[in-house]
Amino acid sequence: MVLMPLLLFMASVGAGVSNYREAKEDMRQDLNHALRQLVAASSQKQSFTDSLLALHHGRVLTLSDAQEHFSERLTIHSLRDTSHVSVCLLSYNDGEAFREKAFICSDTLLWYDAKVPGGDTVVALKAYANPSFCSVLWHSGQLFPFSGLICSLLLLSLLAWRCRWSRNTVVSPALAPAEAQEPVCLTPMQEQLMEMFDSAPGHTLSKEAICAALWPKKDHPETTLYTFICRLKTKLKTQTDMDIINKRGREYQLVKKQETD
Repeated sequence: MVLMPLLLFMASVGAGVSNYREAKEDMRQDLNHALRQLVAASSQKQSFTDSLLALHHGRVLTLSDAQEHFSERLTIHSLRDTSHVSVCLLSYNDGEAFREKAFICSDTLLWYDAKVPGGDTVVALKAYANPSFCSVLWHSGQLFPFSGLICSLLLLSLLAWRCRWSRNTVVSPALAPAEAQEPVCLTPMQEQLMEMFDSAPGHTLSKEAICAALWPKKDHPETTLYTFICRLKTKLKTQTDMDIINKRGREYQLVKKQETD
């Protein structure tokens, strides 16, 4: 029974991670598409050409003048306020000149050749965006993975509660009647005490032994023991045919009710 919610949990997590990665790739492709549209616009060519005057070989420049035109070409709205375009001059034998780190980056777009002192170079452009984690998560469409995750956690919680309920139900093996007896829901400490009674000779325990087992670090636990025994006696007397009696003020014994009548 545990296997099914675990498999559902793992499948939901896997689907969520996959959807998140696909959303990031979708955003990267949107940057690529907007960048290609930007350089294809004839109205922007003069702006790029003017920017080349401020460029030196290998220097990266952010195109602030083209920001508005670039943003309006993005189809994913969460990218518009966090994106920008950078441009630099590269020699054909140069490696990647862009060193900026961003959450999402487009491919490097080689635009056109430019004649500069020192040799032929190419104009390279790259777009960057830093959307928030929540923005990517929202774009990734996590309804199914999230629903599966919630269902799996609810199932696991239900199984844990059922397991604990089953573990905290007890019928004294030594004192159980011949007919099937309804299980009694006990707290962990009550269950521990019942197990001590079952294994003790004559089902009898001294107060000192009980206090040492249940409250080993507590000073003067006699009052706590008295309240604890009273509550357990009430539960046993109303739900079973067992009872706990006090023997000479020093011991407690687990007995059947018939023995006390």
